[in-house]
Amino acid sequence: MPENNTLKLPVDSKVSVTVVANGSEAYVTAEPPVNGGAEITAEAIMRQLAESGVTYGIIEDAVNKIADKKLYGDRTLIAMWKPPVNGVDGTITYHYEKKVEIAPVENEHGFVDYKNLGLVRTVRKGTVIADITLPTEGEPGTDVRGKSLRQVVGKKAAYSVGTNTELTEDGTQIIASIDGNINFKSNAFVIDNVVTIAGDVDASVGNINFVGDVVVKGEVMEGFKISSNANIIVAGNVNGASLEADGDIIIKKGCINSKVVAHGSVTINFCERSDIKCDGTLTSTNFVICDVYCGELCIKGNAGGLMGGKYTSLSSAELPNIGTKNYTPTMLTIGDNALLAEERDSLMMEIEKNNKSINDVTLIINFLNEKKKELRSLPEDKEKILGNACRQKILLGVEINNLKKRVEEININLASRQYLTVSCKGYLYPGVKIIINDAVFKAETEYVRTKIRLDEDGTICAAPL
Repeated sequence: MPENNTLKLPVDSKVSVTVVANGSEAYVTAEPPVNGGAEITAEAIMRQLAESGVTYGIIEDAVNKIADKKLYGDRTLIAMWKPPVNGVDGTITYHYEKKVEIAPVENEHGFVDYKNLGLVRTVRKGTVIADITLPTEGEPGTDVRGKSLRQVVGKKAAYSVGTNTELTEDGTQIIASIDGNINFKSNAFVIDNVVTIAGDVDASVGNINFVGDVVVKGEVMEGFKISSNANIIVAGNVNGASLEADGDIIIKKGCINSKVVAHGSVTINFCERSDIKCDGTLTSTNFVICDVYCGELCIKGNAGGLMGGKYTSLSSAELPNIGTKNYTPTMLTIGDNALLAEERDSLMMEIEKNNKSINDVTLIINFLNEKKKELRSLPEDKEKILGNACRQKILLGVEINNLKKRVEEININLASRQYLTVSCKGYLYPGVKIIINDAVFKAETEYVRTKIRLDEDGTICAAPL
């Protein structure tokens, strides 16, 4: 019988494609041809990828390598996704501590001020309170089948914009919208334009320097200072302390052994042994041995008055009593002219002092010049003394001329008299001196209901009210 020959058919190379579950990668495995079938080709690989739905991130070098080198049986990475890029969360960085730490403050020279405890943190309008980084969107991804993969968008930083603060237009900063004191309240920084001290200003509070109003519910104790670019209100006493305000100052009780300066008005219940200066009206029930300069002097009630001390008012004064039964020295100066007269007297003394210095220097110059003629030259040290003396004489002459010009200006102003008055509704005692313009009234006896004024010729006199 003839031999049975089985017919063997050729089988082409085959490509299988595997995609991982999340679509991030695709792999191919090529099977070799059988019985002279067709070898693997790049076109066959690409065709199989398309049939498997793999369209994105195909690695062409891997396709060509498999086809060229006939890599049969190997599992080869053939495509990769573009993973989504998640957004970054926003952040906020604060430039101030949320909690105020009460502790002595060290200045730039390394010295510790034990009366400055940092209770008030002053910021100016526009000061940056916090820097904010905005969240990013991120970027979507694409899997190997071309499907878009959504990214996680960054979250906005958690913060609140407090009272008197604001967010910049680009949203990257929180800034102060007014001048004031910065505090953290109700989960946000706020700017207060009033600082309120619930108790006393003492060693537990320290000195206060603030751009806005300062309200003290208690007292201001000895050795402490309050400064304000606005107003100061103290409910209790001010004892041995210092207050300074660009606006008004109100002390509802007493001002004792203290210094008070205000560019507005000052109101005090009573005042003893204190130095007070204000551009506006100074009001109290009485003043005892004080040094006062004010725009207008006012005393409440009929029982008080000026009891010793030195007082200057730029306008006429109406007072209940001036001086004391013990004849305590009390000086009251009324109007600008009296101050100008006082300045003129001081300038004249300075001119006299400088003239004496010129005479002394001139003696030295003359002596050294005579010696120079006699010896034809001076030793180096003596020549230096001569040069210094000549320069000093010139400078003194310039200074005297400047002082004389100021004296002339004052004399012109004094020629226009201020007809101001002092009205005393009660008692005016011996020991009182009242100055209006350059005229001086000295009380040698006790007066009752008296007006101190100038006659037409500028003479100061007392007349009944």
